[in-house]
Amino acid sequence: MKAKAKHKDLKKKVNIAEQKRNLRRGEKSWQNLRTLKKLKLNMKDKLVKK
Repeated sequence: MKAKAKHKDLKKKVNIAEQKRNLRRGEKSWQNLRTLKKLKLNMKDKLVKK
């Protein structure tokens, strides 16, 4: 998978995780959302460097 496709996939996953986070306010959902956002940001940095 190319970097742009990975970033787009992560963006979709972050949006879904944010929707779940609005319903579930537990620690696990917070950690999952935080991890996904970090991965997405890392992919975005890789895209910008190219």
